[in-house]
Amino acid sequence: MRQGNPGKRPLPQLVEVGIAPVRAPAAPSNLKTQGKQTWAILWEAGHIWLGPSDAVAVKLACEQADEVTSLRRAAAQIKNAGLKLQYHYATQAAEKLLMSSLSQLGFTPTARARLGLTVAQAAETESRLSRFQRRVG
Repeated sequence: MRQGNPGKRPLPQLVEVGIAPVRAPAAPSNLKTQGKQTWAILWEAGHIWLGPSDAVAVKLACEQADEVTSLRRAAAQIKNAGLKLQYHYATQAAEKLLMSSLSQLGFTPTARARLGLTVAQAAETESRLSRFQRRVG
């Protein structure tokens, strides 16, 4: 935006950020260890732009993280080279799907740019919200 849109492509709409939830929702009970860790990380890191309506998508990404972990463990146990290779391919496919889900949730630099949000802007928005909340409440 500072360069004046040299590519003449439509600029992303600015994101209006509401008041962030006080704390993350409880992790779904069906998640395993990796899924619960991912749940906590995603809500902590994305609390500026994630809202209650994102819980289903976050849950799906966490289930995918559990699946990747399960596939990796299973591949490590297999001795048959052909079968082990199939597990590695399945793991790579699951990782690709997980990255796609994380991107759709705004957890890659490109995805945040599409949202019109950078990490620096998120930090500044958070600090402005914190100052506002301290004044109000």
